[in-house]
Amino acid sequence: MGLKNTTTEWGSLAKVLHWIIAIGIFALIYLGLEQDGMESGDERSRIRFIHASIATVLLLLMTIRIVWRFMNEVPAHPDGMAPVQRLVATLVHWGLYITVFTQLFAGAMMSGTAGRGLPLFGFLSIPLPIGESDEGHEFWEEVHEFAWKPLAAIVVLHILGALYNHFVLKNDVLRRMTHGVR
Repeated sequence: MGLKNTTTEWGSLAKVLHWIIAIGIFALIYLGLEQDGMESGDERSRIRFIHASIATVLLLLMTIRIVWRFMNEVPAHPDGMAPVQRLVATLVHWGLYITVFTQLFAGAMMSGTAGRGLPLFGFLSIPLPIGESDEGHEFWEEVHEFAWKPLAAIVVLHILGALYNHFVLKNDVLRRMTHGVR
């Protein structure tokens, strides 16, 4: 398996980015829900710091992933896939990119409008060229609190689609993002 994508399979960089980002998204959703009902204090601040640090890493990785996608071939849909399934698969992929970026961007804007940079696990804080703004912060907080729901729904559709392709249609869609095609 090579680094770059082919017409039949995702390359190793795309696969690694996909799975690291997937794990990160699940971690962010979990941490976001975990801290949501907590009282203000040290434990909630610690969870928010970890959440924001993971989000900073994912923003970088998603940027690399989308640039890599445009620089490479994209594996073709499997032969025999119905046109409507091709359309849904394409819409779900782009929906994932859009909702992930929306969520990560809204979180970054929340930090920036609160006068903070993007944390990176205590190693550094990446400054943002945004002024502090209570109104801006409230706006981005509302976007962030809303956007995880469509993101979670699209993630579920993506997983169900991969499983449907693997177990029902018995094609190589899931294998080409895991261990490879036969």
